[in-house]
Amino acid sequence: MNYQEGLMVFESILPTIVGITLGGLVFIGIQEFWHEFSVECKGGL
Repeated sequence: MNYQEGLMVFESILPTIVGITLGGLVFIGIQEFWHEFSVECKGGL
């Protein structure tokens, strides 16, 4: 595999890795948000 082919493989994999990483962070963020939100609601009642 030469340099150009390696670059193409890297460019095709990178967006997938970035997408999965961002998706995971958003998912964790939403879970944290809902957890805090439910704690606040229970505490306020």
